[in-house]
Amino acid sequence: MTNKRFLGWVGILIFFMAFLVEIVKAIPVTNNYTLENSKFIINYQDYLNKKFVKIERKKTLYIIIHTSEAGLISTLNTLSNGKNVGKYRTIGGHAHYVIARDGQVYRILNHRYRADHAGLSMWNGLEDISSYSVSIEMVGYHYDSLTPEQYKSLGVIIKVLQRLYKISDRNILTHSQVSYGKPNLWHKRPSRGRKRCAINFDREQIGLVDSWTFDPDVKAGRLAQDTYIYNVFYKKYYNLAKQIPDKATDITTDDTQIVQGKEQTEGMESNGVPIEEKISNIISKENTAWNIAGEDYDDSTTFYVTPDNRIFNGEEIGKSIGWAKIPTGTKVLLNQPLDLEEKKGPLFLISKDYTAWSYAGKNYSDANTYYFLPDGNIITGDKMKDWDNIPDGTYMIIGYKEPFTIRPVKGQTPWGLAGRNHKKKDTVYYIPGQGVITGDKVKDFSNLPPGSLLFLRCKK
Repeated sequence: MTNKRFLGWVGILIFFMAFLVEIVKAIPVTNNYTLENSKFIINYQDYLNKKFVKIERKKTLYIIIHTSEAGLISTLNTLSNGKNVGKYRTIGGHAHYVIARDGQVYRILNHRYRADHAGLSMWNGLEDISSYSVSIEMVGYHYDSLTPEQYKSLGVIIKVLQRLYKISDRNILTHSQVSYGKPNLWHKRPSRGRKRCAINFDREQIGLVDSWTFDPDVKAGRLAQDTYIYNVFYKKYYNLAKQIPDKATDITTDDTQIVQGKEQTEGMESNGVPIEEKISNIISKENTAWNIAGEDYDDSTTFYVTPDNRIFNGEEIGKSIGWAKIPTGTKVLLNQPLDLEEKKGPLFLISKDYTAWSYAGKNYSDANTYYFLPDGNIITGDKMKDWDNIPDGTYMIIGYKEPFTIRPVKGQTPWGLAGRNHKKKDTVYYIPGQGVITGDKVKDFSNLPPGSLLFLRCKK
């Protein structure tokens, strides 16, 4: 064979291979590929409420990101079986996918079907966003950060869904962006931002390069603006637009909001700190009950714990204290058990109802938070990896120093290490054979077995 003929066949082969690649690219992702049969997704569809009726969507235009505002077990149960809403109970099917704190993905409902996840919602004039979108629920709270493992799994899911439904980066939104509500105490018109979930979602973590720079429904006058949501999602673009006049028409500038019954304009920042850096579940002058809980501010399942340890639910506190008089330092608890604040510690027991976050808030992953696992291992929060599979029966302590090893020598006995505090409840011991115990429960300090540890609180 001559060199020319050989090169000719090589050229034909290269052309044919390139042609095949283009054909493969053109083949749509089917339900039998990646997501539906993926080994990295746990199929949870068998737990779907039997009363839920599957209806195929006619169009899919958006992907909506949520935060569950609860732990993994509670999240899976609520999204599958339903939840109490006032005097009624929903019938589940509230998400397509759940991503746990460790990155594990659960399928609640096949992505072809409509999930009832967005509630009263609108985007760019289109209402009932649930009928036009796929939902992904991130386990956790909107006032905490999502984990790197969650972002990694979310990136995989989103890429497949984008290819399947031809969804642009711009149309990946959060529930807080698309939700709205009817007039109430704080908003006299239908207004944006009744839900706070997923305001902590960082688009850059999964490589999204395009986003909305304004709220199209607020700009068109269909909805009133929620300044808190505006500051989190769009204000940065408005500041940029002031330097680029030809883009300013894309930005709405109405910054008026009702906060605790009073008007406030551009007051959502203090001391130069952006509002998105003030996300917390503690009420302050800048962080109101509305900012934290959104439309759930007066719900019976939302609890308020005042600095003097009085507990009110959302239905009670407005009448008992008054929305404008809630003291700063009040903690807001979303979707957490009623008796949570009755558990004073220092030992907290993790179970299906009480998660690490329930007790410790943002300190759940701190180096001074210790976890005592049933198998005898002790792990600090900064070293814990598998948050969603912490075994029941795990105890935790919050705000403690690195432990001291107790030895029968001067200065290393319980008295030598802690003085009179060695018998107090706030002093914690780990005793081989007995497990973790507080100082007031130790019967004999003179004969503690080798390997016993003493934990002292960090100074405030």
